Amino acid sequence: MDLTTWRLNDERFLRVLGGMMAVCEHLQNSPLKDKPPPQEDLAGDVVCKELEPLVQAGRLQVERVRYAEGRGNLILTYPGKTDRTVAFVGAHLDVVPADPAEWQRPPFELQIEGDRLYGRGVTDCLGHVAVLTDLFAQLAESEAALDHTVVGVIIANEEMSHTHGIGIGKLVKEGKLAHLKDGPLYWLDSANFGPTIGTAGMATWRLVVEGKVAHSGFPHNGINAAELAFEATRALQAWFYRNYPPHPKEREYGFLAPSSLKPTRVQIENDTLTKIPAKAVVEGDIRLTPWYSPQEVKEGARAFINSLDVNLLPALGPSRYRLDDAVGTVKFEALGAPGGGIACDRTSPGYLALAEAVAAVRPEAKPFALTGSLPYVRFLQNHGFDVQITGFGRLDTYHAPNEFAELAHMREGFLCHILAKFG
Repeated sequence: MDLTTWRLNDERFLRVLGGMMAVCEHLQNSPLKDKPPPQEDLAGDVVCKELEPLVQAGRLQVERVRYAEGRGNLILTYPGKTDRTVAFVGAHLDVVPADPAEWQRPPFELQIEGDRLYGRGVTDCLGHVAVLTDLFAQLAESEAALDHTVVGVIIANEEMSHTHGIGIGKLVKEGKLAHLKDGPLYWLDSANFGPTIGTAGMATWRLVVEGKVAHSGFPHNGINAAELAFEATRALQAWFYRNYPPHPKEREYGFLAPSSLKPTRVQIENDTLTKIPAKAVVEGDIRLTPWYSPQEVKEGARAFINSLDVNLLPALGPSRYRLDDAVGTVKFEALGAPGGGIACDRTSPGYLALAEAVAAVRPEAKPFALTGSLPYVRFLQNHGFDVQITGFGRLDTYHAPNEFAELAHMREGFLCHILAKFG
């Protein structure tokens, strides 16, 4: 049986995707503790319902693994002639939050406009879930005789969350995926085909800046915490880029951007526009290509800020950061545990098969790396899995308002070429 002649079943793909999009509002995963957790089972039920007749016929195995109520992971298995595996992991049932006010279309229902599929999660990552569902359905319907067992792991709680121990990490720690070390593991949560051959590590940080309050008509009597925060952040960035310049291997791996440290949120305590603020908080992140250590950067940043002499920072006009009776202070805080990036093994059979499969359907696609972070991919690699990364959505719409994917890309992303390679 020539699997390379198979094509995506558009009707089934859109039915499954549409069903998941109908419950998408309840799949939003927010890091804010006051937000309700996503209910991934609502989307998982759509997948299970589609595959149930094939499970009942004994052609396919579907296991739901829950570590929290309503938040199950799905393990799909199509048995082959041997225990060697080809695994597709990482397509997930939760989505990032969407604010309808920022969208030109309803974010929580599937909108089809020509070849474009609009809605929260169509790229990240419900579209990939629907592709996997159709793939396993076609395998079971055809009763294809394969040398390898094909496994799909559709996970809960992939997006940034305040809850842990629910998704892929728990599955690995519980030994549920140990058998997948017998073959390649494709992380199906990226975009633009690629393959994606590298990702960044990430750390988050906070600067807490204390000044001295004063009337804005007498700025010489105060220490402007906002100005001090901006200058301290600028100094921290200058330190970072001196010590962590673009690495020579970044060009080899095709990184779209080098390592970076930047502010992403600023909070300034003030109740009027005519008062010099006494406190400011700047928060941000650090993105590091795989050849730099996030732990080392975190410790270095703290040491730099601890030794910073605020009196040497640039000040404009009457502003000063040291007065006779007060001095401005800057404190560095690391937020959470830093995580490292990865560089995929481009000599492994898994990578070679993926590169060949992508070239067969998207000859113009090129391998690339990005400074987005996939901590679970690093986790899997550290646990001995041969992890390769791909995805068929639009990189420029990831987590964005008016997120969309293209049906043509999902057709081209259909995974039979990889299966054909491994038989």
